[in-house]
Amino acid sequence: MNPLFIPQAPALEQNAALPPLFHGALHAHWAAAAKAKGFDLIARVKDHLHLALRCHMCSGINVTRHFVVMNNQPLCHHCIERRWRQTALSAGLGWLGRDQSNRHYGHYRLPCGHASRRQFAFVERVARGLVAARCETCLTAREAAEARRFNWTRLGPDPDGNPNYRHYQHSCGHQQRIAVTNMRWGQCDCAACGQSWTSKPSFLYLLDIRFEDQHFLKLGYSAHPAKRHRHQLGLPNSAQVEVLRVVAMPTGHDACAIEKRAHADLRRTHASGIVPAEEFSALMNVVSEIYRPQLLPVLQQMLDRIESRVTATAGQAPARKSPRKRGRTSR
Repeated sequence: MNPLFIPQAPALEQNAALPPLFHGALHAHWAAAAKAKGFDLIARVKDHLHLALRCHMCSGINVTRHFVVMNNQPLCHHCIERRWRQTALSAGLGWLGRDQSNRHYGHYRLPCGHASRRQFAFVERVARGLVAARCETCLTAREAAEARRFNWTRLGPDPDGNPNYRHYQHSCGHQQRIAVTNMRWGQCDCAACGQSWTSKPSFLYLLDIRFEDQHFLKLGYSAHPAKRHRHQLGLPNSAQVEVLRVVAMPTGHDACAIEKRAHADLRRTHASGIVPAEEFSALMNVVSEIYRPQLLPVLQQMLDRIESRVTATAGQAPARKSPRKRGRTSR
């Protein structure tokens, strides 16, 4: 026998598990490399580039290119799938097969009976007890049932992409974002037909606060901005407060949502203008959302943009309302 090659195994001619055989020499150095890496070289398949290998561990047949055999460690897909199956069993899941569109995902049967597509790494964390495999189908059904208890219909995920919120429609037809936990306990009022602060007109406000050598700005929302700074901030009587700006909001719900987004934007883009809580905690009874006076132009521009959007949405001229008393006041 020529030492440069070994004959093709004739028994494989009828093996339906293999791709079409390619009739060519099985070189001895290919066979030696395959054996050293845990495989037997049994055939050439498909074309002149591909080899069929039998795994020493499971006897499964794998197809790979000959340069992989020579230069890398071939993988046994049967052994890999067996590990995936065992990991799924350890995680309390049923194995349905790998995802053909993404090599990092597989399909599983959850304990509730629904099928789910999950990352292999996630299922490994489930098997170690680090996380739980939540069923999105059951979760959606539960959230829909919770919404129906309070005359809401769950429409889908939050349009703004917040994982803690969902998009709902009230029985009156009004649609709004609501936190999942608030819907679970019924702590949600319709911003269109409700009777609480969420459905009543509100304002964004910008305050200039001075006390002795301290000088701060506060951005917030309230149905009564003047009452807010006079009675609810806990400022000393000698503190001077000026309402620099108010922007009318259709509802308290709108005011709350827009104010939260504004503070998030400022934390991301102007973190240096945020005052640490320890600097003002002795002056007022809030814990955040206080800014340095150097940020005034940024805050005014932000309120300009908000007011323009609210006006465009309402289709009317800006409805800016001044507080009853304007200018610097003392507590």
